[in-house]
Amino acid sequence: MQRIAWPCLAVIATLATGQAASNAAAANVSGTSTKVAAAPVNACEKVKTTGWKAWLDKMPGPHKTPTLHVAGQATTSTGGWKLMLNRGATTKNLPPTQYFDFVAFAPTGPAPQVVTTAEVKAEIKNALPKYKEVVILCGKKAIATVPVKIVT
Repeated sequence: MQRIAWPCLAVIATLATGQAASNAAAANVSGTSTKVAAAPVNACEKVKTTGWKAWLDKMPGPHKTPTLHVAGQATTSTGGWKLMLNRGATTKNLPPTQYFDFVAFAPTGPAPQVVTTAEVKAEIKNALPKYKEVVILCGKKAIATVPVKIVT
């Protein structure tokens, strides 16, 4: 019969109860548990967009500068989506084309199971004096090309 030291018996007892296995899975090198959130993925291809409009507001007035406005409708299969329109690159053509990136993040938790339509919009203050068009991108794919109307 072999003799087993007390520290070994403690390890065997914790392994038998499953505590060591669960603690080891939650621990990192420093011994503290760390949860790493997954980066959200742009799911813009799952969202239907319509009714894109673009206009350059050049209305006169004190402290007024040209403002480029872009707006459209986005329809999702459920509620809880985060929808954004982010300013992208501007071409050097005359007049230039302004690009916007449409970004859509699906809900991460429970969401209402109802088709939802929301307005997506963006604006650029102190815009250029003239634009040819606005192109809306989903990833690298153009989903809309809209001529810019000038409002004076």
